[in-house]
Amino acid sequence: MKQLLLLGLILLSAGTAKAQHGTAEAGYYPRGYHGDTWSGIVVSANEDTREITLEFKKGDKVQRFVGVPEKDYQVKAGQVRPLKMSDIPLGHTIKVWYIDDTKKVDGKKVTVNTIILIDAVANAKQGSTQFMGFN
Repeated sequence: MKQLLLLGLILLSAGTAKAQHGTAEAGYYPRGYHGDTWSGIVVSANEDTREITLEFKKGDKVQRFVGVPEKDYQVKAGQVRPLKMSDIPLGHTIKVWYIDDTKKVDGKKVTVNTIILIDAVANAKQGSTQFMGFN
């Protein structure tokens, strides 16, 4: 009985740990999407740059993800309106679905992570209703 209880506790705690980089569940997604997701704690959501920074800690190692919501990302808060960075819950663990792309910025190639979905504030942009729904 004790072993069964211990096994249950181990499985329960393993289920609550989330990996930072993952693969999207089956569903319909936009062209160019390769199934990349990232989960982490929201450490910043900058209104000026529109950048959202997620952090994942394991022991003394820290990994960061920086992404920008796609152009015209919409949320439904009573009515459909543009996403505000204040909609992003600082300090909470969220999951984002993103497309990474290489672009030239100031003559240098940089990787830009364009966020197409955020589990805390689903994309309500017209045409995005074909995406996978959230629980």
